[in-house]
Amino acid sequence: MARQTQTVYGDDLGHAVHASHLAWQFDSQSTREVSGKVASRTIGPVRVSWIDLTLGQSGWRGRRTPSDVRAIPEPYLIFVMPLSNTIRLSSTNGRFDIDEHACAIWDSTQLLEFELDAGNYQQISVLVPQRLLRVTKGGCMSLHCSSVEKQNPLSELAIQHMTTLTKFLDAELRPYELALSNVTVSVFDSLIASLLGAPRAPERLMAEIKDYIECYITDDELSPSSIAAAFEISPRYLHKLFEKEKCTVNQWIISRRLTRSTNDLLDDKISVTETAFKWGFNSVGHYSRVFKAQYGVNPSTYRNNATAE
Repeated sequence: MARQTQTVYGDDLGHAVHASHLAWQFDSQSTREVSGKVASRTIGPVRVSWIDLTLGQSGWRGRRTPSDVRAIPEPYLIFVMPLSNTIRLSSTNGRFDIDEHACAIWDSTQLLEFELDAGNYQQISVLVPQRLLRVTKGGCMSLHCSSVEKQNPLSELAIQHMTTLTKFLDAELRPYELALSNVTVSVFDSLIASLLGAPRAPERLMAEIKDYIECYITDDELSPSSIAAAFEISPRYLHKLFEKEKCTVNQWIISRRLTRSTNDLLDDKISVTETAFKWGFNSVGHYSRVFKAQYGVNPSTYRNNATAE
């Protein structure tokens, strides 16, 4: 983790921003009039950065050149949110003014320019390696220098998450960094999906569906139709995805419920009846029959055998 807590000026500030936000070339004249603070840290593979700038009458301008693009260690997708004032981003995709508490996205593999007007400017940036995101390289390029409409239902979620991350710039997160970075990636994956509306690759869609099933595995209303509706696909396509698993969707759900239920069977304080209903089975008889089909013994015998070992 790197943290700049003192006010720095001119070129020193430019170097601090350069180090925390990838490589930039700054306008020399306007840079001389800039002062501010920079804070940055990594959370797993994700980088979170915050800046607080006081700008002179010339504002501040900068650009990413082809050499800056080539210098990056790996491609990133960067999510930017001004906290005060407005930033103007320009690229071959167009020119956009990003107002405070709005979200913009740029692709580190593409050229970019920014411009700030005089006054105070604060910004949060989250840099996510593209290899972690579900979006394709082409999708990242299409998102370059784009803004997220405030009416997008996931915009507020992303903004709140970015704001929360900056509250932990000095916190000790080592035991939780991987989990927190996974949550961050999932938030931005969802935001990107809402922007592109593009079909996901079958392998990735299948992984998401399996995660969804694990999340709602105890819900007795979990079914192929509810899963298909959640992912905005047809039940027929959902069943087609599961053909490679050599089982139906219902068989997968039952198998996962049975597997998850075995942990409860090891606890003699939890009855077989409680276990059956907890894991979405509507009767003990049904639970016992499918359990025996998968494990060769009924739940009570499984418990007795496990506790006797």
